[in-house]
Amino acid sequence: MRGKLVRAVVAGAVAVAVGVGGAARPAVAEAPRTAGGDVSIMAFDWVGAVIAVAGAALNSGGGSGDLDAAVRQIIAAVEASEQEILNHIDGLASAEVKACARQHTIEFSDIDNMGTTVRQLWAQNATGCAALATAYLEAVQSRPATDAIGLAIGEIYAIAIAARARANLINGIDLLVRDQIRSYETLVVKLLPSCSHRWEFDDNPRHIYPVYITCEAYPGKVGTDMRLIGYLPGRPEPRVPYERAIANTDAQTSRGVAIGALPRLRTLPV
Repeated sequence: MRGKLVRAVVAGAVAVAVGVGGAARPAVAEAPRTAGGDVSIMAFDWVGAVIAVAGAALNSGGGSGDLDAAVRQIIAAVEASEQEILNHIDGLASAEVKACARQHTIEFSDIDNMGTTVRQLWAQNATGCAALATAYLEAVQSRPATDAIGLAIGEIYAIAIAARARANLINGIDLLVRDQIRSYETLVVKLLPSCSHRWEFDDNPRHIYPVYITCEAYPGKVGTDMRLIGYLPGRPEPRVPYERAIANTDAQTSRGVAIGALPRLRTLPV
């Protein structure tokens, strides 16, 4: 296999611990850091953080210590990787999504310094930014633009859900999770790679030949694979499995993030 699976290994920013009596509650671990000490937008488990916040909020109705700890982890991750997040957001094609995502990334660390009314209005605006990002994702036609917003969805929704939790606007968190799920379902469909294959025939008496597979999400995002498959020329061509080449391509785009996120988000009671 010439293509190498390069899916970023996501460290557990959020784990599920079982307390006394068997009640499951989220336990938040320290955010993973790069070699330079910064939390990476790609390394931090935004989906795990959303699950921790949403799970604690929906199960307790707000006000629990677990919820506070989960929100603080998102605040810390945004603070630590703010410049990297902003650099990524600057590459978004939608000016509206770019503007609101930048604003909420920059201002999020001050959420605990806001008065109750301001915090609630800010959380509602963050909710609107998440909805705008999903609407843009569903409408955009360019695959590179789709991929760019897809990589930002996790951070945008983490901020919106954490903000609603901190503002005690628990109602609506379940709908935000559903919208995040819909966003990832959209990514899975829109960034499905297109694949082709090429046989390399020789004088092999066993009629087992190498097949070279190429899958492409868009130019620059290509995954490959090679399989040895038995085939008697002149007979119907056997099925050529594209799964590994597709996975190699997905590892380079937000489609891979979405595929990993969906089964986890669907565990929430929404």
